[in-house]
Amino acid sequence: MVEEGAYWLAWAQISGIGPVLLRRLQQHFGTLATAWNATKLQLGEVEGFGFQTLEKVVQQRSRLHPEQLFIKHQQENPHFWTPADADYPRLLLETPSPPPILYYRGEVELQENLGQKPMVGIVGTRQPSEYGIRWTRQISTALAKNGFTVVSGMAEGIDTESHSAAMKAGGRTIAVLGTGVDVIYPHKNRDLYKQILTAGLVVSEYPTKTPPDRKHFPRRNRIIAG
Repeated sequence: MVEEGAYWLAWAQISGIGPVLLRRLQQHFGTLATAWNATKLQLGEVEGFGFQTLEKVVQQRSRLHPEQLFIKHQQENPHFWTPADADYPRLLLETPSPPPILYYRGEVELQENLGQKPMVGIVGTRQPSEYGIRWTRQISTALAKNGFTVVSGMAEGIDTESHSAAMKAGGRTIAVLGTGVDVIYPHKNRDLYKQILTAGLVVSEYPTKTPPDRKHFPRRNRIIAG
């Protein structure tokens, strides 16, 4: 029997099917496995599935084999969660558009405790003032010392300062990337990236080798918030 996670992965490969439509599919059919085997007429009952989307589904679905796709994807991206997995962050799953696939690298214990300890998201400008840097360090340090995991985007500026301060205070941090989890951006943060892998977690909705793209960075903020 093919795992439900394989169908999350398969549906995510079809162009025009994003997190919102995936959530609607799951709610309508109960499982994405059931949705995968639904007829065109049945899929048309789901809100947001217009003629063009239905045509894409019919054409692309016939060329995909969920189980084979899942096995191949695991070889290239060994560490990822789908909403069908028990380890998928529960709070993120409660957001309007949780990523169908969440890739991760980092400290195993943090993965197991994800969502069980308080977390706070901190993001900001890439060109902060000295005042902004000082307060980011103070706030991140205080939060880390009080048991909070600091979540940010590993971007230059405020994000970098929040990650660094949390780790210096002996706390934990999670970096949500706009690239694949194996792509360091900006390059100057390669040492920070290595530190996060030993004291925290790096996550992304993009598969390995995905380069930076301007449109990815605003989208990842919803994951930081979730």
